[in-house]
Amino acid sequence: MPNARSAKSTREKAAALREEAERKAARNRAIIAAVAVLLVIIAAVAGTVAFRSLAKQQSDRKAAAAAPPSNLFTPAGAPYGGLLVGDSSAKVTVEVYSDYMCPICGVFEKKFGPILKQYSAEKKINFVLHPVAILDQASEGTEYSTRATNAMVAVLDTGNKQAALAFHESLYANQPQENTAGLPNTTLLDLAEKAGANRAAITPAVQSVKFRGWVSSSAEKFTKAFPPGGTPTIVLNGKRLDNASLDSLQTQIDAALKG
Repeated sequence: MPNARSAKSTREKAAALREEAERKAARNRAIIAAVAVLLVIIAAVAGTVAFRSLAKQQSDRKAAAAAPPSNLFTPAGAPYGGLLVGDSSAKVTVEVYSDYMCPICGVFEKKFGPILKQYSAEKKINFVLHPVAILDQASEGTEYSTRATNAMVAVLDTGNKQAALAFHESLYANQPQENTAGLPNTTLLDLAEKAGANRAAITPAVQSVKFRGWVSSSAEKFTKAFPPGGTPTIVLNGKRLDNASLDSLQTQIDAALKG
């Protein structure tokens, strides 16, 4: 009898242990299932937050690319902003679209820059400079056209028109040869400072190429507005001049002033 009772006690203990083990296993399965559900919920929430954040970043980048810096001066009908020099109420408007790496633009600036500046000072014309960046491929991978245009826009964004015009002239006076690396950002800052720009104010924008999106958007708009988008492109009173007539630009302006 004692042995029978002992065997029964052993079986009962074993059964109790099995029941306890099953209860623990059931609890563990429940905990694992709950954790899995929680992880799914967390992942879903994180995914939604990440998607919304990415969507906002993309929206912000598009807005930044589309919106011009605050101090660009834009005449009616222009595809995008530029530096307005002279009298905006003048009956003659001359718009110049140029790339700071473009050698022909450099020749144009040397020949006609002083004339346009003089006519602007005399308030005879509404003169608008449109910097564009279409020649990044001609700067050994340094994106000089974009960087130079960005630097110009950075100066424009401070609202200092005089410094912007002087910087524009300096960029052509110190124009690098096409198919070279172009000027480094430090030199761009030196030239801008010598032109009268606040170096501290423009340094972050120049170093980070802050206006890259806007510069790219502007180049695209320019190419679409004036296909195939070569520089320099000169527009006189809304009419694009062909290259053959550029040598007579002053004569054409004078005629428009008399007309």
